Amino acid sequence: MKILLLVCTLLVTGSAWAERVMYSTTATDTFYYDPATIRKDGNMRRVWWLADYKNREKEDDFSIRGRAEFDTKLERYKILGLSVHSEPMAGGTVLRTVG
Repeated sequence: MKILLLVCTLLVTGSAWAERVMYSTTATDTFYYDPATIRKDGNMRRVWWLADYKNREKEDDFSIRGRAEFDTKLERYKILGLSVHSEPMAGGTVLRTVG
């Protein structure tokens, strides 16, 4: 559901803002995207996103910052890469990276 909400937001949002925008929150996480990083290519959208935990996860994880690619026609996405951080809002030490 969060991914569908993000895709819908990406369809109507320009890239005028230079800061993160919250698009979803749960009891344990808050999710953001950066409209200034949205890149459009046909049906494809690429964007940087951030998952900020309200409590520390395993191994001192506190947030994840990543880049995702969305296919708006087929309604699917893939994570292109991410980094796991020791502090909120992608701060602190990078604990590990993927991709």
